[in-house]
Amino acid sequence: MSDKVSIALVQGSSCWGCFQSLVDIHLRLADVLPLLDIKFWAGVVDFKHSDLEGYPEKSIDVGIFEGSARTSDDVHHLKVLREKCKTLIAFGSCSCFGGIPGLANFSEIDDALATKFKTRPTYDNETIPSENLPTIEPVILPNNEIVDFDIFLPGCPPTSDLIHTALTALIKGEELELPPHTVCHYCSREKKETPLPDVLKPYQGKADPDRCLLEQGYICLGGSTWGLCEGQCVNKGATCRGCFGPVPPIMQDQGATAISMIGTYAPLEPELLKEKIKDPLGLFWRFSYATSHLGHIRAKREEVKNE
Repeated sequence: MSDKVSIALVQGSSCWGCFQSLVDIHLRLADVLPLLDIKFWAGVVDFKHSDLEGYPEKSIDVGIFEGSARTSDDVHHLKVLREKCKTLIAFGSCSCFGGIPGLANFSEIDDALATKFKTRPTYDNETIPSENLPTIEPVILPNNEIVDFDIFLPGCPPTSDLIHTALTALIKGEELELPPHTVCHYCSREKKETPLPDVLKPYQGKADPDRCLLEQGYICLGGSTWGLCEGQCVNKGATCRGCFGPVPPIMQDQGATAISMIGTYAPLEPELLKEKIKDPLGLFWRFSYATSHLGHIRAKREEVKNE
């Protein structure tokens, strides 16, 4: 075991899609798995959290944390993982930026619970579960405000190539160097820097397959999104939703950058933009609201309320 890289994988509140994406490296798993000594992965093997807590400090080479810290248990497990691991990786956009669950910060926690358990048409009990459950944090804080991370691997989920590149570098003991380019860098579409004639929904009209989608009026966040996906969506005809978060330094405000970009490309009347863009929060901050300036204001408001 001494020549292997020891690794611990912990899941916070998430859909588990990022850990599932580990399997997407397919046959390359045969090259990677024999070089790993898995010390903890409760979602796959019957480990108990006491097993992770029992390891000596910094005795595990690499820790991978998926998901956000929505509950008190998530916060505890994240802190334990940081204590036990030499290198800690934020894996997936929920772990890096709060992800889509971070949008719940826009609502009070009581309202969010009521929506889930009291007004949902598929749930008729109207009782909010509480027995044998951890407490829910008032807001989702960015994980890097709870502990320090060494590496950020965003994506919803990260691509198989990105995962394989990262694991290979860690196994070889090499420094992981990730290109800082935006999605636009990898987009093969022609850009003429022309103003938007209108703001269109993805289903409206027929997009020119050779022209920049944004310049045709389709809201594409490629210019404000880290291009670790290498432009997979835009080169297949779909606009970028921003799932890889902001480019380095990655804790900048992705949504503000996107709005600035739209303002540059779309010299349209504010009222028209307001009419066309019905959900600016979910559009511009879909994956990174918790790390945004607005997200920090929300977290501060909750902090002051509880003082």
